[in-house]
Amino acid sequence: MALPPNDSGRVFDRSYKRGAVMGLTVAEAFILLAFCLLLLFTWWQIDTERKSLMAAEEIGTLSAEEKAVIIAGLSDGSFAAALALREAGIDLKKPEALEELKEYSRFVRQEDLKRLMQGAVKLSPETRLSLADAVNAPSEASLRTALEQARSGDSTVATISGRLEAAAKDQGDMVALLNQRLGGSIRAAGGSIDAQGTITLPQSVLFDVDEDRVKNPAFLSEFCSSWLQALSSSGFDLSELKIEGHASSEGPNGASDEAAYLYNLDLSQRRAKNALDHCLKGVSEPATLTWARQHLAAIGYSSARLILNPDGSEDREASRRVMFSVSLNQEGLIEDIKRDVAPETQRKDVAMQATGPARVIDGDTLEIDGTSYRLSGIDAPEAGQPCKAASGLVFDCGEVARRGLEKAIGGASVNCEAETLDFYQRPVGLCTVGEVDLSALMVTNGFAIPFTEYSDAYAAQGAAAKKGKVGIWATTFETPAEYRKAH
Repeated sequence: MALPPNDSGRVFDRSYKRGAVMGLTVAEAFILLAFCLLLLFTWWQIDTERKSLMAAEEIGTLSAEEKAVIIAGLSDGSFAAALALREAGIDLKKPEALEELKEYSRFVRQEDLKRLMQGAVKLSPETRLSLADAVNAPSEASLRTALEQARSGDSTVATISGRLEAAAKDQGDMVALLNQRLGGSIRAAGGSIDAQGTITLPQSVLFDVDEDRVKNPAFLSEFCSSWLQALSSSGFDLSELKIEGHASSEGPNGASDEAAYLYNLDLSQRRAKNALDHCLKGVSEPATLTWARQHLAAIGYSSARLILNPDGSEDREASRRVMFSVSLNQEGLIEDIKRDVAPETQRKDVAMQATGPARVIDGDTLEIDGTSYRLSGIDAPEAGQPCKAASGLVFDCGEVARRGLEKAIGGASVNCEAETLDFYQRPVGLCTVGEVDLSALMVTNGFAIPFTEYSDAYAAQGAAAKKGKVGIWATTFETPAEYRKAH
């Protein structure tokens, strides 16, 4: 079913979500950066050292410990940031406010955010006002107008947009490379490669239960050799690689929660280290080995990053895993933003049909051959959107939905037939694996809800899932559209 056009005749949907951070369009990335610039501009304009000395003299009635906390907060900008955020209408007493800030700032590290801020003061006052209009635009029409005003007001804005678009392309190209070199063997082993290039292998592939000895050294050595060779020779500017050990919350029989956590912490750390040892032993090329030693690290997370089911309960088997993550050099990106760059590369014509291996971006968006396709007729929870399970546990149901779509595809070839484009120029249409309609499957399994504002194609499946309290319907949640509107 085609979406209704906007006033200008273009198909346009303000409810459809933005993609993963490294997969943003220029406009989306610009909005994110504008938020960071505005936040940090207020933060670092204040002479914090002078204020901390003045404050220390005024609060003599406080204890030495209390003085130290306040002085530290003034010195590092914490109080200044809190005041700026309060003036912007963000209530820091609400836990969800902190989650929102984390969501907006996850693109760069804290030290890079500071450096962005220090550069923001060089923007003209007119550009800063345009950025403020862009961030606070109440509608898509005013947003587009504010963005164009900001773009025309300062060449730095156009430069930043181009750099972020190039970084997004690098991210996509890196994931495509890993899928080409390793995708088949990883999926055959029961693993996956996500939108950031992180490779996940189930515990059973590498370790026996409660053991830290690698049970299949030949597989790990061959995999790691290909992984490291592909990345070291790719030409991408990478900052680090990590081998991560993850565990369920379950510990030895009779163990307390604390004891189980510490037991799993020790086990996950030993597993990560042993996996790293085998990785390095499997590399025969000296240059690749030197490069790996400069980038590769091992870390155990215990049960700190559990995998959850749609209803918020723990998926213990999926939580026991080993992950191989890679990060592009964000510090280099920030350095590049300081310099003038070539004009933005021209975008390709959008492909309205594609068939092939798919990279899952979120619960209703996937990518085939470099083009992102939006599944029509459904709406999945946003990344970071909280859902509350019957047990009281609050969890990220957007991530659960993403994994649900990834599992539904199962590494098979996907065919997408688009009918129209959404506001972010993503083709919107029917995506299938064989004869299976992925939209219908996601709604039936409770990973998404029918998007009845645009189509009633899956209303029956949605009603059945709601009645049976399947997946997300077993939790307390906002509809994705409500969540987007509120955030």
